[in-house]
Amino acid sequence: MRVEILPSAWEGLARIKCRVQADFGEDVALNVADHILDSLERLEQFPDSDSMTPDPWLNNMGFRMVISDRRNVSIFRRVGESIFIYVIADTRTEYTKAFRDMLLSDPGIIG
Repeated sequence: MRVEILPSAWEGLARIKCRVQADFGEDVALNVADHILDSLERLEQFPDSDSMTPDPWLNNMGFRMVISDRRNVSIFRRVGESIFIYVIADTRTEYTKAFRDMLLSDPGIIG
């Protein structure tokens, strides 16, 4: 499996890193970002180590999620031998609603 992090997910990671840096400093922010990226890297070797999202519509569309720690989640979709990461978000936000709205406004995002 090959993991590809899409621009929307990189933006989410940057938001998380900025928030953590503002609250706890650069070292903690880098540690959190590394932890998230490590969890996504594990998907290459263990692509079935995912969970269903809390949104049945996203699940029916083939999206799954992986929780990096208690506060961060990544939503992805497997296509053939690739895993596309669409969202990296804080679990305390309405990340499924935001992603669903994004998909509905631009269905071309998922190809």
